[in-house]
Amino acid sequence: MLIKRYEPYNDIRKSFDLVNAIMNSLGEQTGEQQNIVAFHPNVNTRETDENYYIEVELAGVKKDDVDIKVDGNILTISGERNIRDSVKDENYHKIESNYGLFSRSFTLPEKVDISKIQAEFIDGILEVIIPKLNIDISSRKIEIK
Repeated sequence: MLIKRYEPYNDIRKSFDLVNAIMNSLGEQTGEQQNIVAFHPNVNTRETDENYYIEVELAGVKKDDVDIKVDGNILTISGERNIRDSVKDENYHKIESNYGLFSRSFTLPEKVDISKIQAEFIDGILEVIIPKLNIDISSRKIEIK
């Protein structure tokens, strides 16, 4: 009869080892492959009395490669930063720029005028202007008829 030591956490340990092996294999991509899938633009948001603003840093992205959609109360900014031809052709020693598809989604507040949303693309910064609805919150007396 063979005696085996009882190790209740052995299966859990094996699961973690499998997850770690998968994560490590993802890190073994070449530098160019990592940069192609890692583009995540920085976003700044601010608010004034009249509008909400979303500023997205999209240096190196063409205006035609950006898409802005509103579905219900979700605003989605998506697009792609393409690799420049010179990056493909020349022998770079290191590439720290990120490329690839991106998508950022924002939940809009209830009181915005979706029909008047505007966007400007200046010097690599996309600014989305979301106007607030003008709702009269002043008090008044209602006459009963």
